[in-house]
Amino acid sequence: MAPGPLDQDALRHAVGPPTGPWASLDVVARTGSTNADLLARTSGPDAAPDRTVLVAEHQDAGRGRRDRVWEDRAGEGLTFSILLRPREVAVERWGWAPLLAGLALVEAIDQVTGGEVPAALKWPNDLLLGGSDDRQPAKGAGILAEVGGGRDDDRTLVVGIGLNVGTAASDLPAGATSLAAEGFGHLDREAVLVVVLRALADLDARWRDAHGDVVAAGIVEDYRARCATLGREVAVTLPGGRVLEGRAVDVDRDGRLAVREPGGDTTVVSAGDVVHVRPAAR
Repeated sequence: MAPGPLDQDALRHAVGPPTGPWASLDVVARTGSTNADLLARTSGPDAAPDRTVLVAEHQDAGRGRRDRVWEDRAGEGLTFSILLRPREVAVERWGWAPLLAGLALVEAIDQVTGGEVPAALKWPNDLLLGGSDDRQPAKGAGILAEVGGGRDDDRTLVVGIGLNVGTAASDLPAGATSLAAEGFGHLDREAVLVVVLRALADLDARWRDAHGDVVAAGIVEDYRARCATLGREVAVTLPGGRVLEGRAVDVDRDGRLAVREPGGDTTVVSAGDVVHVRPAAR
């Protein structure tokens, strides 16, 4: 039986005003990109309020990092974006936005599967699911964070998330997985989305209350504990095409990845495409 559409009213009742943490939530059947839609609403008469959520059943032009295409199948996954105006946090600390989203996904997957599906993070923007002694974990979700607006006091964060929920293993691209492929095909997308949004709202509140200080908020330790990149030999393709190779040794308070090169020098990077070359050291 084909999955039913998401119930906008039920979602609003669960996480929207007046008692929920999100100020606005809309579900649309189809759009080009939920990130692009919210970025277009950062200012002007149709400006979206802080903590706005936009969910699409299907995207025609979904994007990942570096303008890659994010593919989704209507009714099988969760594709949504959130708009944040975190005035309590300096813009220089907004690099934590995709990491907060990733941590919320891990916490939500633990909750909805009872911890039966291994979930971890690949810095900076992928959720990894599954994995065993004879099988590597695969990508279950991608995250794209973008800054909109002009002046510093008018800047806005938009964070897009695409999570594979009900897609069968045979319909997934190479290197991808879903909750269904990991044995949880019975999960209701609405229930999963509610858990993700609540987890993200809690993390966002902790982040803002600490004025972006992830050490004081305890967030950096939570992230390090769930980051599968740490301890691994990695190859990081940096902007401009240079490849940095070494061991990932830390994620710092600014959300940057520290890589110790074979010669002993440590380089800190704020953006890049990461390949896990070998398993984490034991």
